[in-house]
Amino acid sequence: MKRLTLQPRPDWQAKVAAVGLTFHTIDGATYWDESACYEFTAAEVDTLEAVGNELHARCIEAADAVIRNRWYDRLAIPPAAIPEIEASWERDDRSVYGRFDFAWDGEGAPKMLEYNADTPTALLEASVVQWSWLQEMAPENDQFNSIHERLIDAWRMYPAMKIHFAAVSDSEEDSQTALYLRDTCQQAGKDTESIAIEDVGFDTRMGIFVDANERTIEALFKLYPWEWMWSESFAEHLPTRCQRFVEPVWKMLLSNKGLLPIL
Repeated sequence: MKRLTLQPRPDWQAKVAAVGLTFHTIDGATYWDESACYEFTAAEVDTLEAVGNELHARCIEAADAVIRNRWYDRLAIPPAAIPEIEASWERDDRSVYGRFDFAWDGEGAPKMLEYNADTPTALLEASVVQWSWLQEMAPENDQFNSIHERLIDAWRMYPAMKIHFAAVSDSEEDSQTALYLRDTCQQAGKDTESIAIEDVGFDTRMGIFVDANERTIEALFKLYPWEWMWSESFAEHLPTRCQRFVEPVWKMLLSNKGLLPIL
C-alpha cells in the first residue's frame, strides 16, 4: 500500500459537484481531499475482499447467535423491536448494502472498527466521484470496487416495484446520498419517489405508511437509523409487516457497536 501525495485539480470543487458531490466542503473544511490517494497491489486488494466477505459471514453468524440466545439486552434493543427483528430475520428480508470500516497499513490482517450495516454513506464518493477523478488523473489505472453496478443489481433483485427514498431534509450529505441511491434504483427499472423522512405519514385506517400525497409507501429506503426510528413518536406504528424497509430491521443486530464483543 502506498500513500501518494498529489496536486488537487484547480477546479476540483466544480468537477465533483457536477457529479453530485455538492458537500465537498463542510463547515469551511475540505471533505473531498485530492491532496493524496492510496495505491494497492493486487494481493492487497484480494486481502481486503476476502476479509470483507469473511467478516460479513461472521456477522451473520453473530446475529443468529443473538436471536437464538436472546442476547437483546447486550445490544440495548428496544423490546418492541424484538418481534419485528425476529420476523424480519425469518422472512430473510433482503439487505441492499452495508459498509465495513477497517484499519490497515498493508501489513498483517485488517482490523474491523465497525460495521455500518444500516445507514452507510460515502457511496457517491467511493463510486461515481472517485471513478470520475481516476478517469481524468490516471485513466490507465483501475479502482477496486463495483459499488455502482452492484447497487443496480441489488435493486433489480429487490421484490418491490416502487420504492420511496427518505432522508433528513436539512442534511445535504444524506439527501445527496439518498438521491444517488434512488438513481441506481431507477437504473434497475424501478419506480421511485423522494421524500423527507419527516414527511413520512401513517394512515391509521389502512394501517400503512404513506407519503405527503397520501400515496402508499410500498417500500421505504430510509437513511435514518433504526435506533432512532424506534425512539420516535411514530414507533407505535412500526410493528407492521405490510411494508418493506431498506435496510430491514434485522440489520439493527449488525449496525450495533455491541456486536463487536459478540463477534
